[in-house]
Amino acid sequence: MPSVPVTGAGRGIGLAITERMSAAGWTVYATARSEPAFARLDQMPNVNAIALDITDKDAIAALPQQLPNELQGVVNNAGIIVSGPVEGLTTDQLTTQLDINVISQIAVTQAVLPALRAGHGRIVFMSSVSGLITTPGTGAYNASKYAIESLADALRMELRPWKIPVSLIEPGPIRTDMWGGMLEDYDAMTAGLTDDIRELYRSHLSGSRKLLGRMQKIAADPQRVSKAVEHALTASRPKRRYLLDTASRVQKAVAALTPTAVTDRVLAAATTR
Repeated sequence: MPSVPVTGAGRGIGLAITERMSAAGWTVYATARSEPAFARLDQMPNVNAIALDITDKDAIAALPQQLPNELQGVVNNAGIIVSGPVEGLTTDQLTTQLDINVISQIAVTQAVLPALRAGHGRIVFMSSVSGLITTPGTGAYNASKYAIESLADALRMELRPWKIPVSLIEPGPIRTDMWGGMLEDYDAMTAGLTDDIRELYRSHLSGSRKLLGRMQKIAADPQRVSKAVEHALTASRPKRRYLLDTASRVQKAVAALTPTAVTDRVLAAATTR
């Protein structure tokens, strides 16, 4: 049976990927942090739950000891969203965003690369449309996804001698518990800003919250993401990038053709009350 570790498998997209790959006959080494997640994962066929905090460098270094010597893939899915105007972010918040969404993803990949070479495996990174287009209020998250896009491109070229494909999955909003609780998270972020920042960005904060509410209603089925991941892991010619819906493709094309000044004006207007 082919084997693949999936990070952030306890919920949302990671759980959907785990379910799909285990149903396809793969042995999934599903990493998570919470006890309820372990219990759910351990009940699934072909799934081995692994406790892993991907910000713990020692735990990542020990990860290969819990995996087979040969792997057919790795799915770097774990991530968080830090939102808010750049001026209002603390350096600790920015560090956390980049540590979890970028540094830890690369650390996991480095740890399992010997097993991927041995198993002629593949690498999949969970990116986002937010790694292609920046919107106001999500600069930290955008930065993390832009970074993963760049590092994955470098890896894909560097690993050509070993024929290890590297794919980026680039979904828009996906219907998961993360998006389901987005408004509550946004309100908590707003409450955590200083009074001065809240007043300076009052119009933007209000407009962005309204936009999030609209985006919640158009969020796509996570099965669309898990299907793309399965293709990246099993197809004879996996894609380098997987844009998963027409709206995202149009958004990317329009952004590429539209002058930056016009794009800035449109996106700024969309997030202003």
